[in-house]
Amino acid sequence: GYATQKPEALLDRIIKTSSNEGDLVCDFFGGSGTTAAVAEKLGRRWITCDIGKPASLVMRKRFIDQEVNPFLYQSIGDYQKEAFHNNKKLRRVGDLSQVVLGLFGALPFSPEQVSDRNFGYVKGTRNLVMVDSPNRLTTAATVRRAVEAKASLLGGDWDKVIVLGWNFAFDISQAIEKYKNSNVEVLVIPPDLLDKLSKKGFKKLIADKTVRFSSLQYLVVNPVEVTVNGNGEDELDISLSNYVLLSPDNIPLDDKDKEKLQQVMEQDPLSLIEYWSIDPDYDGDTFRSTWQDYRENVDNDSDPLHCVYSTRLHMPHKAERKVCVKAVDVFGFESQVILDVKC
Repeated sequence: GYATQKPEALLDRIIKTSSNEGDLVCDFFGGSGTTAAVAEKLGRRWITCDIGKPASLVMRKRFIDQEVNPFLYQSIGDYQKEAFHNNKKLRRVGDLSQVVLGLFGALPFSPEQVSDRNFGYVKGTRNLVMVDSPNRLTTAATVRRAVEAKASLLGGDWDKVIVLGWNFAFDISQAIEKYKNSNVEVLVIPPDLLDKLSKKGFKKLIADKTVRFSSLQYLVVNPVEVTVNGNGEDELDISLSNYVLLSPDNIPLDDKDKEKLQQVMEQDPLSLIEYWSIDPDYDGDTFRSTWQDYRENVDNDSDPLHCVYSTRLHMPHKAERKVCVKAVDVFGFESQVILDVKC
């Protein structure tokens, strides 16, 4: 149904006449993935990409259905970083952190109190606020640094520390779970904030009170249960426990649909999972999916509107392994959980 789609027969002719088996075929406007799909069938290596997250999901589903060789899926590019460097008014990261603190409702410390301009506090409370840079990912190390600052900055004794981040590492959900008893909260800086600052300016945004900082989406996976069967194989029982989505305020929906989404988030949050996959022997670098399920797939169950939420994998026995679970929700947001498993 795409206006610019091409039939596989056309791509078959183009690829055959312009490449040999084993050559690398690239399509930088991937669409539904036809070029890569045909390249795979013809024994070519391939790289494809698309600026649209829905297109990327369509392509990935197509490749899985086609049972292509293992492939690497990556999100490349950093919109906030590019927008920040193109905004001459906010070239210094320290300046931007002061703006974000103000929009959040926090006050900066004076240089005499704290030299790091990324920290502030909420007036009338003992809540510490830390603004991360748009130039880097907010990671587990960032959360640990915030927890350490809560215990030490200006004598410590802070009730809570709030981390405001732009871009997040896939394993951030593990850090949130690890430090959940340390009164640390991780919130998302609105992805369109730099656009709004360019168009409206700081004072107008403060007056409008339209900037909302939402909770981070993350996946919760139950501990992996391992049983060694009669064949000496490891049976890994892997199941999803919960899914926490960004606030509906930061998703482009009308008020009626936001209300419906809020109900789904409260009653059946895992139904928002579009796709999830498992690498039962994750090497810490390249994710290789050996099992996956997605909405509309009825191979694993008869329900086209939901993924299955648990599976059992049979693997060669290992004393210990890392299991990596990746999920994509219906809006294209991604989450990753890495579990250390000992047998």
